[in-house]
Amino acid sequence: MKQYTVTGMSCAACSARVEKAVSKVEGVSSCSVSLLTNSMGVEGTASTEAVIAAVEQAGYGAVK
Repeated sequence: MKQYTVTGMSCAACSARVEKAVSKVEGVSSCSVSLLTNSMGVEGTASTEAVIAAVEQAGYGAVK
């Protein structure tokens, strides 16, 4: 599982939006976002760039 730090989330709806956006990326088999730790775990074959781009398109920031 690849771990990312997600920035800009302030509520449960934010983390749900990030999770939904990343789950749509081709190659992602599962995605789990934690609002408390501002972290995200992603499983699958999707590239780091594609995952970060999906988070940014949802309006948040992400770093590996």
